[in-house]
Amino acid sequence: MELLNKIKLNYSLKLFQDYVSNNKFDDAYRLIEDSKKKGDKNFFLLLKNCQQLLHELPPECYKKKIIWTISYDTADIYYINKFLDFYLPLNLNYSYQIQNFVSSLNQFFTGLNPESLSKDIEFNDFLSQSNFYQNLLLFKSDKDYLILETCAAFFETINKTFFIYPNITFCYFYVINNPEKLMLKYRQKNNSTEASYDELFNFNDKQYLNSDQKDLSFKIYENRKNYNVNVKSWTDENVLNTYKGKIIYYENLLENTTDVLIEIIYHLKQYGMSVNINMDDIQRFVLDNKPDKNIDGNLSNNDKKFLNKNIDETLLLNKY
Repeated sequence: MELLNKIKLNYSLKLFQDYVSNNKFDDAYRLIEDSKKKGDKNFFLLLKNCQQLLHELPPECYKKKIIWTISYDTADIYYINKFLDFYLPLNLNYSYQIQNFVSSLNQFFTGLNPESLSKDIEFNDFLSQSNFYQNLLLFKSDKDYLILETCAAFFETINKTFFIYPNITFCYFYVINNPEKLMLKYRQKNNSTEASYDELFNFNDKQYLNSDQKDLSFKIYENRKNYNVNVKSWTDENVLNTYKGKIIYYENLLENTTDVLIEIIYHLKQYGMSVNINMDDIQRFVLDNKPDKNIDGNLSNNDKKFLNKNIDETLLLNKY
């Protein structure tokens, strides 16, 4: 049985390669979609073995796309995800799904439990496997749009591998919260000034593990880095232009909620989503839902000095 499965896999890989070589991209896409019907293992192995070829599929050949919602602290993108989950069913004739990136990946791996996969998936895995992981979730989903949230920093290697890829990315939204507010939040959460410093600046360069995974068999870590690196990676002009990003300042979301939500819908529409602009629905959502306020309080003079010393100068100039 194992030999027969290997023969079938090699045949599918050869067929996929021929489709791509002859620009029969729709056939290549359908081949992957059909592999899902044969079980998660066949689907997993086919995608794993044709990663490089997937890079060659032009963006227009992907029938589904990923929309990323990103922030250093994922609590800061909760309101935007909640808004999209309210607004899109009322004003979009296409299907969508909102998931946490690594939690969804963990769920898939837990169900499949592939022997070749490490139980601890860390940054080195993402350096070469990021496109594979995202294609797994994208093809596994039966929705037109997959909205994935993450706190990871963008990366690009000398071998031209990336955290996200333009052919499967529809756009992204990156929320920036004031580091003073985050420091107050982390100090309250950890009941420690030193711990708040470390959570914001990650002096030990630890990879981030969200709380949903702590009791699971697989552990998928996110390369959150630190506040400086994270913000600069997603606000880079080349990244913004390549991946159609939009920057949202959390304080602006608090003070001008309706305007920011309108901008989000227009950003989606600008890049081709056939979503209706419905002011009544936006206003209704804002009336019924308020974004969580930042933690009240003031930093001590020592905290302010520490923050000014460690925050990147360009971020200080841009006022976050």
